[in-house]
Amino acid sequence: MLEVTDLHVQYGRLVALRGVSISVKEGEIACIVGPNGAGKSTTLLSISSVLQPTEGTITFDGQTVNGMRAEDVARMGISQVPEGRHIFTSLSVEENLQVGAAVRKDKGAIRKDMNRIFETFPILGERRNQPAGKLSGGEQQMLAIGRALMTNPRFMTIDEPSLGLAPKIVDRVYEVVTELREKQGLTLLIVEQSSERALKAADTLYVLRNGAIQLGGRPRTCRTARRSTRPISASRKTTRAR
Repeated sequence: MLEVTDLHVQYGRLVALRGVSISVKEGEIACIVGPNGAGKSTTLLSISSVLQPTEGTITFDGQTVNGMRAEDVARMGISQVPEGRHIFTSLSVEENLQVGAAVRKDKGAIRKDMNRIFETFPILGERRNQPAGKLSGGEQQMLAIGRALMTNPRFMTIDEPSLGLAPKIVDRVYEVVTELREKQGLTLLIVEQSSERALKAADTLYVLRNGAIQLGGRPRTCRTARRSTRPISASRKTTRAR
């Protein structure tokens, strides 16, 4: 479904990715793990066409993504949940979800999808008219996932879903991710610093360090990734190339 081949990305003179290649099959959950500054977010931003690579190709269902506008990539069926959630705190929960549907015109289907999100995340339905800034961190993560679902994606990337959240909330987030794959046929690519979480969730695992893939394959063959990655708390995160 998604093929990333020999991807290189630079921020000025800073090389963020060095020949990254990954493959995600339809209907699977793939995870990228790696330490702070490895280039994980850069990979997701390139797939969503927010960043343009200096070399390499990204194809989705056989169509080249390179050079496309981010909104056109969203219309193809690729949606991203960014690191830090980036919800609109002054807008209501429902208004945030409506923002996610901005690329769509099928009003009846939009309403149906919004109701499905409220069924998946009942707390969002209860607080649909409240400002999103009053939600807890876990509720904001749910809203960010819901907003991404409102684009009606076939492929979703999620950047650091466990960052700054209590373990029980993270468990619920991953339960929802698994349900999305099983019930809606969604294909997912998740970036994590926690190799333990990724090993449990992933069908395919990639270990990224210093902008390059160090290891890739089925989780049972990649358990050595535990020795090369470890969770880093939000308080210890430092400024880095995304």
